[in-house]
Amino acid sequence: MNMRPLRFVGAEASLGVARAAIVGAPLERTVSFRGGPAHAPTAIRAASASLETYSHIFQRDLVELGVVDVGDVDCEAPLEEALSRIQLAVHDVLGAGAAPVVLGGEHTITLPSVQAAARRGALQLVALDAHSDLRDTYRGERISHATVLRRSSEVVRALHIVGARSLYGGEVDEPCFVAPEGLWRKLLPAVPIWLSIDLDALDPGQCPGVTNPEPGGLGYLDVIELLRLLRGKPVVGMDIVELAPPFDPSGVSAICAAKLAIEAVCALWGASPPRG
Repeated sequence: MNMRPLRFVGAEASLGVARAAIVGAPLERTVSFRGGPAHAPTAIRAASASLETYSHIFQRDLVELGVVDVGDVDCEAPLEEALSRIQLAVHDVLGAGAAPVVLGGEHTITLPSVQAAARRGALQLVALDAHSDLRDTYRGERISHATVLRRSSEVVRALHIVGARSLYGGEVDEPCFVAPEGLWRKLLPAVPIWLSIDLDALDPGQCPGVTNPEPGGLGYLDVIELLRLLRGKPVVGMDIVELAPPFDPSGVSAICAAKLAIEAVCALWGASPPRG
């Protein structure tokens, strides 16, 4: 890990005691439109300083739950090596008994994250995304932000994509697309879940600072309702990806990402008493 310039708000616990761990993955290698996700982990941490650690929705406090910020993975390496480093970081957090909350970075970081989680047993992936990300190759590459859910589907037992509204046409018959209200029927009982939130799943009117904005989409409160749905389910980790700080001059998108991280930790890992 590198030295971290900032710490996520309320992340004062230590690994081994913490229930969740913030992991920065500033990968920016295969972006195809607007750049900047390499700066996202720092922007999200900075934005978190403006927020309270208490969730009035889920009535838990981040500080009481125990969260640690383990810093950023060094992604200044060839893509394969950078992905291996992310996988190792997620594996180490899981091995310490904490749930990884990975702050991307481009969506490609989901692949090594689910690979690390799947090493521990069967896994299903819930992905909030405006795009299907199901291409087999994109610009001649098998691993990229546009193929990440295809590659991840080869690792997990089941893939559920919520919020997709931009398709390339070759995936219209895929069974993985699901409406938000139908997700609970699709989830495999007792199979651990990895949650991936691509911020472009949200309406760009609410979260404009993303790499590939797409009109329409989920509202912030729709995502909160999905967190309610997943509360009590065996969610082992999550990621938040595709923030583009250069296109977020007001900072509202970074604040949205930081707030979703707080609400997700309180919802998904706040149902039982804190550890330690």
